[in-house]
Amino acid sequence: MNLNQLKYVLAVTREKNFSRAAKLCHVSQPSLSVAVKKLEEELGLTLFERYKNEIKVTPQGEPILVQIQKALEEIDGIHHIANGRADPLTGRLRMGALLTIGPYLFPEMIPVLRTLAPRMKVLVEENFTSVLTDRLKRGELDVIIIALPFQEHGVDLMPVYDEPFMAAVPAGHRWRYRTNLTGNELADDELILLGKGNCFRDQVLEICPDCMQLEDTASGPGNIIEGSSLETIRHMVATGVGITVLPITSVNTLLCTSTSCPAKEHSLIHYVPFSEPAPSRRIAVAWRSSFPHGEVVDVLIQAMRTNPPNGVSLVEQPHTP
Repeated sequence: MNLNQLKYVLAVTREKNFSRAAKLCHVSQPSLSVAVKKLEEELGLTLFERYKNEIKVTPQGEPILVQIQKALEEIDGIHHIANGRADPLTGRLRMGALLTIGPYLFPEMIPVLRTLAPRMKVLVEENFTSVLTDRLKRGELDVIIIALPFQEHGVDLMPVYDEPFMAAVPAGHRWRYRTNLTGNELADDELILLGKGNCFRDQVLEICPDCMQLEDTASGPGNIIEGSSLETIRHMVATGVGITVLPITSVNTLLCTSTSCPAKEHSLIHYVPFSEPAPSRRIAVAWRSSFPHGEVVDVLIQAMRTNPPNGVSLVEQPHTP
C-alpha cells in the first residue's frame, strides 16, 4: 500500500462518492477507483459497499479506516517536525461546536485564542452533535465543543464549564416575577423547543418529565411548538407565542451582559430563574485520542477558561502528577 491509496480511501469515506473524492484528490475517477480496488485486494477485504447513488463503509472496513486516519495523522506529525515547525500553534485548528454553543462562545473566545496563539489559523463551524462527531472521527475536524453526556470510542474529553438554564416568558406573563420556577411547570404553557435531533431539546425535556408526556400525541406534539434556532425561538417568545428555556450564554451575550438588556428586548421578554439547584448542562472539549497536537487542545481549553461566558461556572480541572 502507499500513501496516496490511504488518502483516496479517506476521501471516499468523507465524500461517499468516487467522483467527488477524485475531484478532491485532484486525480481522475478511474485512477482513484483502481487505487482503492488494489488496496482492497491487498488487504483481502472490501472497504466499501458500492450502490448506484451511494457508497457505504463495510463493517470490516470501519476499523481499517480508523487505523488509516491514525496513520495519516502520524505522517502529518512527521512532516510537521521535518519542516522545522516545532511549534504546533503555527498550523490550522478546525473547530466545531453545537449550534446552541458556537454563536455565544466563539465571539469572545476566539480573540483570546488569537492572543494565545497568534499564528494559528482557526476555522469554525456549527452543527448537531451527531454531525460534529462524525466529522471529528473522520479527521475533518480537530476538536469539537459539545454538551455532556458524550462518549465515543477513540475520543478524549475535557469538561470546561457548567451552564445554567433560564426560562424566557413574554412580557406580562404570570411568571415574570418568579424566582423559583420548577421544570414540570413548563408543561402548563405553550412550550417552544428546538426540533428533534437537537440535544438541547432533550436536555430541556429531561427537566420537565410532564412535558415528555405531551411530546407525542395522536393529534400532534401537544402543547410543544418547534423552532429552528434559539434566536427564532426568542423572537417567538417576544411576540407572545409561548415560553421557552434558554442556556444562560444566549441571554448574557457579548452585546448584552445581563438579563435586563437591551431595553427593547427586556420590555418584550422576561428571563425567569429556576429554583436551586438550577438545571444546567456541562460543556466539554472533545478530540480524537490520536490527534498529535495536544498543545493545540490545551491552548483552546485555556482560552475558554481565561474568558468564560457570562453566567457559567468553570469545572475544576483534574490535577496531573
